[in-house]
Amino acid sequence: MYRLLFLVALLPAIARAETLPKTIPSAPCVTPPAVDGVIDADEWKEAKHFQFDLAMQSVNPPGKSTRPCELWVMNSANALYVAFKVPDETVNASLNPLDYDLAILAFCRGKQLRAGDDRKVIAPGLYADKHFVGPGKDADDKQKDGRGAVGHDQGVYSFEWAVPLDSKDDEDLRAKPGDKVTFNLAFTDGFRAELKGTQVGGLFGADLDHADHWGTLELAKDVQDDGGAAFKGPAWAVKYIKELKAAPANRLRVADSAWVPGIPRPVAKVNVTFTHRDPHGKDKEDKAAVYLPNAVRDGAKLPLFFAAGYEMDDNGASALLRRGFAVVTPRALEANPLIRTASPDVALLHMARALPFVDDAHVVIGGGSAGGYMTLMLAAETFPLAAAAPDVPPVNWGYNAAYFFKQKSILAPAAGETVSKVPVLNAVGSMLGPATSVYGDDFGDATWFAHSPVAHVPTITCPVQVDWTTADMLVPMDQVSAKYVQPFDAKAFPKGFTMDPLKLTDTKYGHTRLFDVLPESDYEVFVLKVRKDSKPEELPVSVTKRWSITILDEGPPEPQVGHTKYPVPHPRTKFLDAAKTAKIAADQLTPTKLERLMDRYAGREWLPSPLKHLDDPASEQADVLRGLRTYASAGPENAKTFAELYAKLPKERQVLDPAVAAELGGR
Repeated sequence: MYRLLFLVALLPAIARAETLPKTIPSAPCVTPPAVDGVIDADEWKEAKHFQFDLAMQSVNPPGKSTRPCELWVMNSANALYVAFKVPDETVNASLNPLDYDLAILAFCRGKQLRAGDDRKVIAPGLYADKHFVGPGKDADDKQKDGRGAVGHDQGVYSFEWAVPLDSKDDEDLRAKPGDKVTFNLAFTDGFRAELKGTQVGGLFGADLDHADHWGTLELAKDVQDDGGAAFKGPAWAVKYIKELKAAPANRLRVADSAWVPGIPRPVAKVNVTFTHRDPHGKDKEDKAAVYLPNAVRDGAKLPLFFAAGYEMDDNGASALLRRGFAVVTPRALEANPLIRTASPDVALLHMARALPFVDDAHVVIGGGSAGGYMTLMLAAETFPLAAAAPDVPPVNWGYNAAYFFKQKSILAPAAGETVSKVPVLNAVGSMLGPATSVYGDDFGDATWFAHSPVAHVPTITCPVQVDWTTADMLVPMDQVSAKYVQPFDAKAFPKGFTMDPLKLTDTKYGHTRLFDVLPESDYEVFVLKVRKDSKPEELPVSVTKRWSITILDEGPPEPQVGHTKYPVPHPRTKFLDAAKTAKIAADQLTPTKLERLMDRYAGREWLPSPLKHLDDPASEQADVLRGLRTYASAGPENAKTFAELYAKLPKERQVLDPAVAAELGGR
């Protein structure tokens, strides 16, 4: 945002809409609009409405143009509402490469801008509450207030703002009915590096660093409090979650809701809480977010992307929503996924898959780092899955823990120094220290191993697309494959530093690499060379193998590196798009996987250790049955596979009702 404001300030102030009056009267508002990016005529009929030509200017290459725009303004005793419509044939919503459309509503409380003056930013998938800091620089408010949404339909953007007149936040507007407020509204079409092809315009010039040429907004004086409905989320989405009756989805409890800016229309986001069992079997409450596209209201079934381990923000969710997924993510996490075990994610995934709008045949799990670890742990527990998409996941938690904790003194800053030679590794290792109170301090024992994906490879039967990098300092290549380890320069590291499993643990558990337990027949490896000037490449997908493994060759590890040496993103568009429509393969169900499902159904721990991992019995059984029905209904070969494998189970594992087993087997 800093760079955008700086570059916009360089444009001449002549980019001005002369047909728009410098003083804009705001109309009294009785009924607040739904701030959803759709400018409904009835919702805005109380507002003052202006039609004008917006002067646009570009600098690379130089050029001028105009666009026919519309502006609506009204206020109640508690809020200002602004709507803005501008033609733009193309939606620009890419962060890499940077290419973004956005609109900024800015206010000035004095004659000149000063630190803390309010500005509200809307872009596809983004609403940001910011304030002016200085020329070319703004910052996020500590307290996020207001609402904003954008929609795009038939070549036209529709922006809507709801701004509290007085949120009690000194970084906000702080106005009252009847006040005169200096303001501006700027629109940027395609903000790109070096402003190549970027066009910018403003109601009163595109310069947001100087307010002397801005307009005046006259707030309506004789107004009433409207109840603040515009600052709440959509009532239909809250009602949808509250009215869920069947287990386990009925365990979700609504906390609040909001509109998330989206294209072509905003998406409802419902924040929820849920109770699950902690590693000791005691009830614990956690939080999550459910993103509900409008298609849910029409009874549509949607593929689901479940964000494993870490909270996915609105930007990340919006990118997936635009591609047709519904999204569920944990939120407000109290502990790193590597510390809290899989229990909360397991329970939440059971609830997410049971949501009525979720197409259970097309569920994808994804996450990075500890979220990638959680992705693989969930893939080992869940059935069926359309795909698992982990990035740089730890796969042997015992090895990784020994790497972090047994070298604690080596990783710390040397005597007389304040900074570690391996700063990222030292910081992350310190953050993960509480893990020993959960799993113990014998990193090579069976408990650490049981909580590692390498212990569950036989039950990860869905398509997997995963990537690791040779330079990773947090998830060393040593736990994946010795073949791709690149020796580091020992002189650049603290004395005695190592990544060698044989030097860090003294058990087979601690020495087990992924390629030791993953059959060669199950995976294909792709090596991509990555350097500073590399362009993003689509992660490859194997045509014949279950696992598509990409090794990003960034050279050897270096002390300053975290996960990656070069921040080059590698999309997995083809893999995710295929997962939205692919049929569940019959070979997803194996003897080992079926045994795990039957153990879960019977209440036997699928992850043997002193810790607890099962969800409550009703949810476990509902999840297992739903998954088996989804699998069997995918085709006669699937039903036949189930019947044959179930018949071969030991009698003590044939725990399904005989009628249910017959139904699943197609009889």
